[in-house]
Amino acid sequence: MARKNPYEMLLDENNNDNVVFHDADGNPMEFEQIALIPLDDEKYVILHPLDMGYGDDEVVAYHISSDENSYELLAIDDEDLLEQLHEEYLRLYKKSKK
Repeated sequence: MARKNPYEMLLDENNNDNVVFHDADGNPMEFEQIALIPLDDEKYVILHPLDMGYGDDEVVAYHISSDENSYELLAIDDEDLLEQLHEEYLRLYKKSKK
């Protein structure tokens, strides 16, 4: 069975499987997918880190940067952007429950 590209898994709205990325030392880091959020022509992802010392209710948010040949997760340090993502997540969540 071919190994799935974790970035393609994140961008696939029908995929809910956990994703595994590797750090600079090649160590696997597993995440539960919480949400893919399109905002201002960009894509962001909210993930719950598994087995990395995070609490059950803690999440991380990343910007998915891409070009023709590659993808990259970029940490978000902008508090205003994080607040926008939180508000958009809540809006999308409420919409999905109607």
